[in-house]
Amino acid sequence: MGMLAFLVDIVLQRLNSFKYTAVKTVVANHGGFWAPYMVWLVFTMGYSAMSAFLVTSFAPLGAGSGIPEIKTYLNGVHIKGLLGLKTLVVKMFSVTLSMAGGLIAGKEGPFIHAGGIVGGGIAGMGSRTITDLLHKYGYKRKAKASRKYGGYFRNDADHRDYVGIGTAAGVSCSFAAPIGGLLLSIEEGASFYSTSLFWRGFLATCTGVCTLHFLAQFHERPSEIMDARFGIRRDLGLYDDNIALYGSKFWYYIWELPIYVFIGCIAGALGGWFIKLNIHFTSFRAKYIPASNRWRRFGEVVFVAWLVATTWFIATYSSPCQNLPSKEQLSYYENSGEDQDIYAGVSGFDSRGLKFFPQLWCNSTQFNPHGQLFFNPLVQSMRMIVHFGETLPESITPEHIISSSLLLLWAVTIFCGMLFCFGIGAATGLFIPSLALGAAWGRIVGMLVRHMVGHHAISLPAYAAVGAAAQLGGVTRMTLSITVLVMEGTGALQLVVPMMLAVFVAKIVGDSVSMGVYDLHIKIRGAPVLLEAALESHQRMVSDKLSVGELMTTQMTALEPVMLVSKLEGVLRRCAHQAFPITTEVDKAFAANESFPLHGVIKRTQVLRMLKHRIGLLTHDGMSALPPAKTRIPKSQEERIELLDKLEQFPLKIRVKEEQEGILRDLTDEERHMYIDLRPFMQRTPFLVHANASLSRAYRLFRTMGLHHVFVGPPKPMVMGVITRKDVTEENAELALGVKANKGLIPPAAAATGGGKDVPFFPYAPYQPQADMSVAVGGFSRHHSEQLPTVEEDEQEEEEQELEDNERASLMSTTKV
Repeated sequence: MGMLAFLVDIVLQRLNSFKYTAVKTVVANHGGFWAPYMVWLVFTMGYSAMSAFLVTSFAPLGAGSGIPEIKTYLNGVHIKGLLGLKTLVVKMFSVTLSMAGGLIAGKEGPFIHAGGIVGGGIAGMGSRTITDLLHKYGYKRKAKASRKYGGYFRNDADHRDYVGIGTAAGVSCSFAAPIGGLLLSIEEGASFYSTSLFWRGFLATCTGVCTLHFLAQFHERPSEIMDARFGIRRDLGLYDDNIALYGSKFWYYIWELPIYVFIGCIAGALGGWFIKLNIHFTSFRAKYIPASNRWRRFGEVVFVAWLVATTWFIATYSSPCQNLPSKEQLSYYENSGEDQDIYAGVSGFDSRGLKFFPQLWCNSTQFNPHGQLFFNPLVQSMRMIVHFGETLPESITPEHIISSSLLLLWAVTIFCGMLFCFGIGAATGLFIPSLALGAAWGRIVGMLVRHMVGHHAISLPAYAAVGAAAQLGGVTRMTLSITVLVMEGTGALQLVVPMMLAVFVAKIVGDSVSMGVYDLHIKIRGAPVLLEAALESHQRMVSDKLSVGELMTTQMTALEPVMLVSKLEGVLRRCAHQAFPITTEVDKAFAANESFPLHGVIKRTQVLRMLKHRIGLLTHDGMSALPPAKTRIPKSQEERIELLDKLEQFPLKIRVKEEQEGILRDLTDEERHMYIDLRPFMQRTPFLVHANASLSRAYRLFRTMGLHHVFVGPPKPMVMGVITRKDVTEENAELALGVKANKGLIPPAAAATGGGKDVPFFPYAPYQPQADMSVAVGGFSRHHSEQLPTVEEDEQEEEEQELEDNERASLMSTTKV
């Protein structure tokens, strides 16, 4: 992701430089309105049109930020094509062109989506898109690494974890903020937190940002790479850390904390209002510009690009000219330290050698103040609002600051642009626009406070930074990750307390108005995403009053453990279920309110792979005894790996709608009269809940485990034992594995655990690991202090149990007689 972020930054810098240099040249040579305006439109509408064409023609899922879709996937809902290589390529080109075209967009959301694609691809070590391209041009090879070099994470759980890790790396590289990116992935994306996910994400974000910084420095000064100072440039910083002394620019008084709380209230209300208005825009698009109509989607993007470009150009053209600051202050303003162009999205100076004071239609001793915001990329304008003038010494009174009227105009246009751009048929993110909006009105609040308390020095950059974080929190409803992202990006570490207060209040106020923008779009699209139940009291109340049995489906389409291939073919064609219970009593499974013995469960994709590779087929007369299921499993390790390679779903998934009919059609008449043995390949221990269990328990199971279905058992199930926490500890499991090896049930090599760490045992004072403690808890289990039985003792117990069973059966038969 660090390499992708670098490439996007470089291309974006080049595209923006072409656009702004061309307009400046026309203004200098011809002046006036129409000639520069037409050149401006050619670039902005051209870039935006290319962005829309890529999305609408090749990858519709590349539109928008991709955060709702990624959050849906991480919650356990699969979306076809979401993590494809084609989607990644289109997403990266589209977001680059969208930002270069001047749309109100950022790259952070699309980079979250791109990171998820990269993470999923690394986990699977393969690509369906590349494989299809190879087959299209006559090559029969598969773009898939062998299990010798990859494929260790080709299962649903690991694949989902690596997608989450990829999202963390994506947002970290887009903000150059590794800690904030990791926290965002955990706070917003992952449905189930685990320590392994945390440390792997920690390594991924660190590596990604380090790669980005190295490539950026190497691109600017390759010959000085070993002497370059790293860590002094920030993605949202206007000056490097050697020049901008953040400790003297970001600070607050204790009496300002209520003001920052008020900023949080404004941000939450404004974010809720934006989401309410966005609902109407989304409804209008769904009715008149549906996603299925590619040309309307394309036309909307071009129209919005024209609207935004015209508004920005008129705002710049209508600006009055102001005199440049004195040479002394100008040297401070323009002293940005190490080159920051790659993060600014634009490079180059005007004819006077100035970067932050555009001349445009003004004479050589003046500058265009509106051009500081409206004639710059969005991220650069946001950086100007927060950091402009930080290099001035405190003893010098600044001769120029961005006016409140310009900030108000900027804030209004950004808010309206966000409404039009969020949801169009191009890759657009919402992070940078929200930060820019909050920074503008936050700085306005700071100006009002400074006007009211003129005898106090007020930190305007502090108000801008806190307003930016609060506004992003008011729109997205994220808290901790937003705070850390803004602190890392702007360097405002001193503002952790007011920023946390403002972001938290923004979330509380925003939640009282509407849902978060991403949760809202998930709900609009009807995806069965299960949010955290503990955060919603109404949902918890409803779930606790319902049982699983009141919502379950009692009629199920089941498969037999061994069945005719022709019969299986009919079931696959007749229904669209994605998984089937395995039972010998198929009729009871389909009948309402009839319980049946559950042998296991198997997915449709697994069955199709078995039919595609002719796995599990056998000839049987239907009368004689079936061979044991284990006879279908290969003996050698090489054969097992080969079989697993054919059956695994990742990375080359079976696409049911496209491939099922072809697989079934390729079956010969002889194969249709054969049997297929599903026993060795089914999941023998599916998740099961009681019919009387509360709905909240099933809800937690679905959400934390990412399940698609859970079977419901009878209210009073048969019990054969109990297991406690101590039984599942590592030490007890190793002892049990050793006993199993002694019995010859597994090879001795498989029982070798490598040994644990040699640590002493010092129990807590109330805890005495004695054998009779099991009596205190009902005698449920033996503890570590008890000696495990030997193989001979186990065999003797089995013989005694068998003798007792025979005597009981004989007694029962005598009683019946």
